[in-house]
Amino acid sequence: KSHLVPDADTFFGKFSLSIFSEKMHRVTYVRARASLRTKDFLQDSRCYCQFRRSFAVASPLLQPPTNGMGPIELLNHGGADLDASGVPTWAVIGPSRRGKSVLASLLAGGDPELFPQSHSSFKALTNGTNMVEVSADNTNAGCKGRLRIVDTEGLSHVGRSRSQKEALVRQFLISTYLTSSWLVWLDTEVLSTGFFTMMWLVHDYVVDVLKIKEAAALRLPRLMYIRTQETDVQRREYANDFPDFSSFFSHVVVEHEDANILMQMFAPGGIHGQSLPLWTEGDLEAYDRKLFWSPDHTSPFKSQVASLRNVLMMQPEQAAATAGALGNSVEGQPDGPPLLALSSLEQLLPKISRLEAFDPRDHENTKVARLRAHFRASYGRLGDAGSASIVHLANIFDPEDREMRKAGNRIDMCAEAKLVEQCRVMRLELEVAKADREVAAMLERFKEAAPVYSAALVAFGEVADDTDKDQLTAEEPILKAAICRWGLDPEAAQAGLAQFLARREEQFLANVPQLTRGDMKKLNLHERLKWRMDDCIMRLRGKVATHFVVEELGSNGRRSAAPVWRLGRWRGRVPSDGKSRRPKEAEFALQANGAEWVLYEERFDKNAQGGQWIGIPRDSGYLSFTTGALPLPSPVPHPA
Repeated sequence: KSHLVPDADTFFGKFSLSIFSEKMHRVTYVRARASLRTKDFLQDSRCYCQFRRSFAVASPLLQPPTNGMGPIELLNHGGADLDASGVPTWAVIGPSRRGKSVLASLLAGGDPELFPQSHSSFKALTNGTNMVEVSADNTNAGCKGRLRIVDTEGLSHVGRSRSQKEALVRQFLISTYLTSSWLVWLDTEVLSTGFFTMMWLVHDYVVDVLKIKEAAALRLPRLMYIRTQETDVQRREYANDFPDFSSFFSHVVVEHEDANILMQMFAPGGIHGQSLPLWTEGDLEAYDRKLFWSPDHTSPFKSQVASLRNVLMMQPEQAAATAGALGNSVEGQPDGPPLLALSSLEQLLPKISRLEAFDPRDHENTKVARLRAHFRASYGRLGDAGSASIVHLANIFDPEDREMRKAGNRIDMCAEAKLVEQCRVMRLELEVAKADREVAAMLERFKEAAPVYSAALVAFGEVADDTDKDQLTAEEPILKAAICRWGLDPEAAQAGLAQFLARREEQFLANVPQLTRGDMKKLNLHERLKWRMDDCIMRLRGKVATHFVVEELGSNGRRSAAPVWRLGRWRGRVPSDGKSRRPKEAEFALQANGAEWVLYEERFDKNAQGGQWIGIPRDSGYLSFTTGALPLPSPVPHPA
């Protein structure tokens, strides 16, 4: 025996089951049987959607102002991505004591612990709005992998308990309207007076001030009007003339004197109605035990909730086509609702509280939200747990990139140039972008990282510096040092390079005291220098003595075969002139007579005897050490 807690990825194909519950019934089950039973349930109930909660319980979203005055506040204790746009969001709203929290829990998977509930007919518990984000798979029309369910405080309760009353109700309604794809209104009547009173509060602002109808039609939210706790007596009102409440509601909407305001506020074909019957004691028991969506539980109430969820899962174009409201004027696939991302709403709450105008289609806040998302994808997140540390930012940039050379190898100037270009692409004013707190904080972090990167580039980079006589950070200077100082001895070269690297490390740490030695070793420039030194030592160990045709030094192109050390492919230094070219690699050979040496670059001459590799003099000199000599190449004679 064990708690029935199916693994979220156990079940067949795309389907999986949410994990519910600590206090569940203790039952015995076989995994395979549970999988088949779940499959039958999903097929029988036409419930093509599955949910996995992103966090344990709903978290506060919109809350009243702490001081009782001014705009409402947006919170994010659940850690949702507020910048994400187009995330399907179902907001359950309506008067108090209509079962909004219960319905929100059922739509999110059936866990009664998701949203706070008072279980009282007179005492309200929900404060402001609460949101839970679930992962959803839908074979009909996908939900972009995420779905948000919002439970709202009873509007009649807001009016009774808040000092600002209508102003606060208006803020909650407008904010929920702008950030939802479905408004699910629960009531016990059909198009009640209270419903239209609330809709007028929204209509006066979103239609007359924001000109919401000028936005893309299918990006507007949709309305699901639910008559809850419907009795047999209430059904007699339409049973003889209409097959169901949905058809009856469509007929009432057409004839209602105030229906025109709904047409102006909601998407074409986006006004729907449905009824929910009284739920039974069996429904309540199954819900409390977190078994409401279990295949063993069946009821008319459950069937209607499943039907409701199927309608809510429809995409905007599907809903419009179902209602016959999608004409030939609609081209392509629209960007679905909500109209605003939650982060955009946060910037606009003061304007909403003052009923000021803004453009909900393409305003600056939406662009800034996209810019923040671009910054996070490119550079990481700020904060204690974020990835945008100074070391991380320094590792993003490569001194060989054209943008870095144009910026003088200053990563703060390069980041600023990239911001300017991104703002140009997004048609966003640079001043507006820099006014955003996160963008400004990221630019400030780049200013902190710029001296670190510059110090690392001086200590470990390949950029040529003719004033530094000990520049052993590039392969070509290492090669010449191996010739002049270490006599091509790989062990001596290894010891010399180790001493050089240790000096550079101490120099860097003295110039950048805010980094530890461990941080320094994580820098890409430091790691690349170590790899470069190791590669050079391996090439010295792999040198080969052979005869090779070379141009004699100072002989005007006369060629002859000479014994040389072939040293393999070495890379030159990065040019410091800012041009957009990378250092060249070339094969090198060395001729030595003990104290004097000539370095040749191997080139292919297609005109020499049908094509031949020739050594062209690149450099020459004398040994800088006083004892010993360069090893003379002694090629092994080929057998006759």
